[in-house]
Amino acid sequence: MAALSNLKQCPPFSTLPDLALRHNHIPELERYPQIHLNSELLANSAGQRYYGGQSFVSVNEGVLKRITRTFFDGGFWESLEEARSAKSREQAPLIAQAGDLIARLLGLATGLKLKVFPHTQELSAERIAQFVETRDWLNSDVRFLAWNCHFFSLAVAGIDDVVRIYTKNSSGSNATVLKSPTQTHITCMAWRPLCAAEIVIGCRQGLCFWEVDNSLHLGRTNAPSKVFKHPSNLPITSLHWNKDGTQLATASIGDRSIIIWQPDNNTMQALKRMGPPGSLLKWSPDNDWLFAATVDRVFRVWNCQQQWTTERWVCGPGGHVQTACWSPCGRYLLFVSSTEPILYRLQFVQQSLLSSSADDKEILPIADLNACSIDTNSTLIGGPAQQLAWDPHGNYLVITFKSTNCIAVFRTFIQKFDLQISAAYYLSGETASEHPSFICFQPLYKDNDRSVLTIAWSSGRIQYYAFD
Repeated sequence: MAALSNLKQCPPFSTLPDLALRHNHIPELERYPQIHLNSELLANSAGQRYYGGQSFVSVNEGVLKRITRTFFDGGFWESLEEARSAKSREQAPLIAQAGDLIARLLGLATGLKLKVFPHTQELSAERIAQFVETRDWLNSDVRFLAWNCHFFSLAVAGIDDVVRIYTKNSSGSNATVLKSPTQTHITCMAWRPLCAAEIVIGCRQGLCFWEVDNSLHLGRTNAPSKVFKHPSNLPITSLHWNKDGTQLATASIGDRSIIIWQPDNNTMQALKRMGPPGSLLKWSPDNDWLFAATVDRVFRVWNCQQQWTTERWVCGPGGHVQTACWSPCGRYLLFVSSTEPILYRLQFVQQSLLSSSADDKEILPIADLNACSIDTNSTLIGGPAQQLAWDPHGNYLVITFKSTNCIAVFRTFIQKFDLQISAAYYLSGETASEHPSFICFQPLYKDNDRSVLTIAWSSGRIQYYAFD
């Protein structure tokens, strides 16, 4: 197995003054947007931010009218809290007492449900943070990154529930902005394949679909082109488009079902199986397989070409699948457990013409990720992994970790019936305390065939790293 102890230090991007000497520099990187989200968040917080409901002068509403408005704005639970608020209790004590009674009954029902189905506990922000791929999601300035599949356009979701769209040579002042009161606690997002300007954002309220145009700027309140709510009104914690953008798979850590949406027809299909709720989805590049992890040890691989048949697998004891990624060819799936520092491989290819119609699949450990020291200062790298990212050429695998701050880079050699992996080098931040919050690779475009890693650091800055 490959091991982290063989990693070599790569010179940090900012240490070599001569651009020509930086082995990861290409002239095109100079036109990439310089993003430091922490600075933009501080600048925006200095002024008053207005949302749709805050732009009007407040008026005196009756209790029932206020509860009704809250129901349509925030749902049942928000309206129940409004009914039990101090203002409602003062104006209409009977309504407040009725709200207290309903809340007690629902509390008893919820307690009984949790004893029977322990995975259905309340989906607080803290619980959501346990299962997303972003490190320290609750406090991270950057909560998600998403590159457009076909054009140079980078979407950055911030802790302020605003998604900023950057193009070449753009900055925070002229970035396109997607914000709405119905878009909070963003967990995931993805540009729609074969579509120039449509992006879907997964959040507490469900799915927000946006048609991106240059008229969307900070200071304006806008609305998504459409919003899909989860059938059980649960937050969306993972989403992934299929190859041609006709189907969108979503998962929620409060629901056992995987929902397959067809946005053009406004229809959905639930893939139901007994077991714990889903937490992570990854659609294979060839459209044949859909990987679905859960909040427990169980994970499944759905066969999209055979009427959604599924194979059930179990990872190591005491954890769940933290992150996974497909090889660009779709023949290999790599994943790690939340508690076990081992990188595993699952192969999806027949090894001989005499094999049965069902491929023989076996989970194999291919890399030891146990923490080790990498320099004379006893800097550690490794431990349980946080996120995996495989470059579009299939030559490099990048791994971040839950408790150590360096990024590990492995070389990968994809063959028809085998996958080889070896340790390459590690990347570090500008300071010892800076850690990667989220990573992803830019897709390959006509004008750029280099694999460019995009790193969102805990400081709020975004760095680009070009591979050979």
